[in-house]
Amino acid sequence: MRAAVIAALLPLVASVPLQAQSSCQLVGVWELVSGKADTASYPATLHQLKIITRTHWTFIAKMDNGIREMKTAADSLQVFRTTGAGSGTYTLQGTTYTETIEYFPDPAYIGMSIPYTCRTEGDRFVQTGTFPELQGGKTVHTWRLEEVYRRIE
Repeated sequence: MRAAVIAALLPLVASVPLQAQSSCQLVGVWELVSGKADTASYPATLHQLKIITRTHWTFIAKMDNGIREMKTAADSLQVFRTTGAGSGTYTLQGTTYTETIEYFPDPAYIGMSIPYTCRTEGDRFVQTGTFPELQGGKTVHTWRLEEVYRRIE
């Protein structure tokens, strides 16, 4: 479960316009199709969108927890615990896509720049790289990520 929650919050994408020579055509709205953290697949109940402009990225993710109508404080807390978002700027040089985090639930990540390898093929965007798991501001694990998105706009 811990890996699933971390994986749900990882998929983050940051301040130079896209370069024509890049094979990554990132501007658009993307829906997560599949993902892996190390060798564990993201759960099928994870739903995530990534929106990329010429200079910024943002993601929002939620786990389908079965709650359709929040009737109690416990329902609200469950939805809060299973929803995450982040945003920032990015640079793109060739196939190196580097996100700089400006907004994230854990303030230890703010200001961090994380490089990924990217490629786009038709309506698919593939992002691979490593993402640090921090505790007390120190890296305790590095997750190897592979995320595949489908362009929806």
